[in-house]
Amino acid sequence: MGRRWERHARWRHCMHLAGSMLLVVAGRTMGDCGDRARRGERAGWAGKTRRREGQVVRSRWRTVTLRGCASLLALWLNAAPALGEDGSQGLEAARRALLAGHWAQAGAILERLRGSVEADPLEVSFLTGMLATAQGRDEQAIEAFRRILDQRPDLVRVRLELARALFRAGEDGAARHHFERTLGARLPEAVEDNVRRYLEQIRRRRMWSLDLGFGILPDSNINTGSNQQYVTIAGLPFTLSSEAREQSGVGLLVSVAGTRSVHMGTDWRLRGFGSLLRRDYADSRFDDMILRAGLGPRRVWGMGEMGIAPFVSERRFGNDVFNRSTGVRADGSGQLSARWLGEGALEWQRFEHSQQSARDGDVIWGFAGLRRLWDPVSSVLLGIDYYRDDAREAVYRQEATGWTAGHFRDWRVGLSTAATVRVAFTQFEGLQPLFAEYRNDRLVTWSLVLTKRDWDIQGFSPSLSVTRHDNASSIDLYSFQRWQVLVALNGRL
Repeated sequence: MGRRWERHARWRHCMHLAGSMLLVVAGRTMGDCGDRARRGERAGWAGKTRRREGQVVRSRWRTVTLRGCASLLALWLNAAPALGEDGSQGLEAARRALLAGHWAQAGAILERLRGSVEADPLEVSFLTGMLATAQGRDEQAIEAFRRILDQRPDLVRVRLELARALFRAGEDGAARHHFERTLGARLPEAVEDNVRRYLEQIRRRRMWSLDLGFGILPDSNINTGSNQQYVTIAGLPFTLSSEAREQSGVGLLVSVAGTRSVHMGTDWRLRGFGSLLRRDYADSRFDDMILRAGLGPRRVWGMGEMGIAPFVSERRFGNDVFNRSTGVRADGSGQLSARWLGEGALEWQRFEHSQQSARDGDVIWGFAGLRRLWDPVSSVLLGIDYYRDDAREAVYRQEATGWTAGHFRDWRVGLSTAATVRVAFTQFEGLQPLFAEYRNDRLVTWSLVLTKRDWDIQGFSPSLSVTRHDNASSIDLYSFQRWQVLVALNGRL
């Protein structure tokens, strides 16, 4: 094969030389014939001139034929790399055509290379995406670049081109994700500045968002009941009823969250938000739904944003109102440096319970987190949260502090993972009346989410999440374990 290719290469080289010689000969012949005709006319040799004119005409036909053959040969030689065995030469021809603005020629070469075993399919996809970008076909460009990142998520140049195409297509959420990921690489200063400008434009022009998710939720302990059969109260053993012990079930989960903003000036806007989270089980006593809505001002600047908004909330348990609340929420996020991002939120609520007025009172919750862009394909998260419930009766008053660590990564074959662990310590203020002792809990929550980002089902991506809750309490009755598996479709509009 190697010798045959060498002979093929030498033959092509000879043909290139032959084509060049034909062009030179053709040019010289045309020039000589013209000079002879002009000399004949100046000398006044009419008869000889007529004879020579016939010779000139025949010579010109031969010249045109030679030049035409030379031109056809040159065209064939230019197109040959795309048709030959060497895919790299075809890719180079496509690049030259793309740089020269010959879109049709570049498209034809790429079409012939597509599926060729000699051409790198990632290179073909990249040039296809760049051609679509040059022609303003952003959807085709997005498809081509995503196809590459599904196999090679570490390619920063491709991620940048995808982010730009998403930005032009108005898909700001996805564009922001990919622009931020590129900051995990050591970009040249000029490129990094451009990425920051894109992120600022996204923050300023993003006026609405809508996230949707739904799935099937098998749950090993839908009532967070104890797995123990007996419990000791006041020194005496008691058998737990079936309702007090853990119960399993399969539920349906639906989540909707959206925002809508209107401009109030260059840096200010008025933003409304709303969310719904609902779990439905076969036993409707355990159905759970939380509704929330709010409206307030928000300020946006170069690399961050923050806002404050009053809101209302309602929770229904077993399809009956469990509690209602009014409160105020402040939150913000921003780019602290090229690789560090920060976010935080603080809420105050006043709860009123429909049937347990002893639980009524104020609740404060806060969270602060730092995210490090480790490289273009992975990031880590460190967070701390605080919860304080000042219920009317001391037995329900509690204070909790939680610590969260997470790792997020895009893998090959279109797979993304999100692994998090949270450890929370809760102290209850009052004595538990049945046990005459204070209650202290430690809750450890492990979660792993797998997302197949290269599968698109009407704009939704499938995911599989596995979560384990392990609560160890100083009072055995409140200790429990819980497994949840969620098979879901998630999308952002």
